[in-house]
Amino acid sequence: MRSRENDRKAGSAEQPGGPWDWMQTATGRLILLPLILSGAWILEIFLFQGWPHVFLHPEPFGLLFYTLMTCIFIGILVPVALMRQAFLRGDANMHQLGFRSTRRTLLMAGLTLLIVWMAVVLQNPFATDRPGFVFVYLLLLPTGIATAMVCCVLAGTHVQAFVRERGALVAILAGTAVSALLFGLSLTAHFPDAVTPVSFLRFLSAGALSALFFFAVRDVWAVSIVVTASLVWLTAGWLDPAQVSLHYPAVLAAALLSAGILAALQWYLSRHYITIPAPPG
Repeated sequence: MRSRENDRKAGSAEQPGGPWDWMQTATGRLILLPLILSGAWILEIFLFQGWPHVFLHPEPFGLLFYTLMTCIFIGILVPVALMRQAFLRGDANMHQLGFRSTRRTLLMAGLTLLIVWMAVVLQNPFATDRPGFVFVYLLLLPTGIATAMVCCVLAGTHVQAFVRERGALVAILAGTAVSALLFGLSLTAHFPDAVTPVSFLRFLSAGALSALFFFAVRDVWAVSIVVTASLVWLTAGWLDPAQVSLHYPAVLAAALLSAGILAALQWYLSRHYITIPAPPG
């Protein structure tokens, strides 16, 4: 794995450099690029969902446009492209990025879904309306996948790779802090008129717990399930299941499209890239 010292030496040897050489340094590719992408993603959330209030009135066109542009393109495809570069450079392997074997993924996703459903049975944010929970969960699934990909899988893992030489504990704490902050900012962009300091602290807490869960299990599907469930509980007071159910075909289409894209990418990565063991953290 190339160290930051090697990057500095390589950079000094290649002077004068081009305007995009910063993207090849450890700071550029592991810190700046993920943060720039995260900022663009949060801005798109505000423009395509938070400002027009798509979740409050999930009309098919607005919902599908938001899903395609914000959740799939910026939230899934671009992060995977950056993760591929991280893999090729040796900054992280596919296990650390959360793309595991099909058998393990199915097991972790199944167990996580079971735990989430048990939590719904014990404490449904919509009281006794379990179908309502499912409607809102499907509405938020594309957002949950994108949030997991950007905040935990991309930003969290890249920050961990940047500080890995300082030890596993520092790497976990740094990755968790960055993931939690991005999680909180993204939810603020979703509901800019409703967020209070107290709710923002809840967002940060949920983001930190989601990041720690991801760093423990290293599975992109499991963390997407957890993040989506967290979004449902955090936003239950702002979303109306009855309103969501009126547009169920579009909601289901957006959810299936996002999940299908993620499944296709996992299949592609598992077919074309071999996981090489890397230092833990």
